[in-house]
Amino acid sequence: MEACSPQWQERLSAWFDGEARGQERRAVELHLSACAGCAREAARYASLRQALRTEGAEEARVPPALVARATRLAPRARRFSPRRRLVAGAAAALMSVGVLWTSWPGGLGMNEALAMDLERHHLKAFSRVTPCEFESSDPAEVKAWVAREVGYAVEVPVVPGATLLGARRCRLHGKLSASLLYRHEGGKAMTLFVPLPDSDAAREAARFAGDGPRCTQGPVGERICVAPHGSALVVSELEPEVLLAALARLAP
Repeated sequence: MEACSPQWQERLSAWFDGEARGQERRAVELHLSACAGCAREAARYASLRQALRTEGAEEARVPPALVARATRLAPRARRFSPRRRLVAGAAAALMSVGVLWTSWPGGLGMNEALAMDLERHHLKAFSRVTPCEFESSDPAEVKAWVAREVGYAVEVPVVPGATLLGARRCRLHGKLSASLLYRHEGGKAMTLFVPLPDSDAAREAARFAGDGPRCTQGPVGERICVAPHGSALVVSELEPEVLLAALARLAP
């Protein structure tokens, strides 16, 4: 993240959530006009902030201005070919069949309410100085916390090239769900969402994935990937093959 200080990171997070009012809101906007780092930080999720301020944002259709922005950012739908050999054999197998890439919106795209939920939770978590509810780099500790606080067991993978930060609770399609947070080499954030099996979010993820690995660009521009026949989803600005390698660590 690019905010100029932890204090301003917190104030930007409140502004992003729509919690800043009156003088505080004006102070943030004045600061944004003079601070390039905070302006870049705010620009990453400004469109999402506006969408979330609407009534019932989780169920709302994507605003036309947001669609236009995403259309400019996203490539045409195409088969994504792997650019390099992946270390993990499972990830290499995923990439060898090609990745279906879809722009936003698309005829075969992800359910837009789920995509908005995923980007919202990812960006809100990493807009804070402390992204996690539970902080630990120990997969066993994180797994125990998820089982206790979310109510079901998840695998917590060790992802090559990334540091496990911890976990958060979130809601996907209105159901409590687990999210695992990582910081990749170079500082880029990554969230691995593991919804409850047989939940609406898990079924939607499996439907979107179909028979092969599949990625899309969400309404705000983050990449969202799902493994074949999978229910876990990963969100980041990292390249698709890196995200699919992380998902492959969950494969049985």
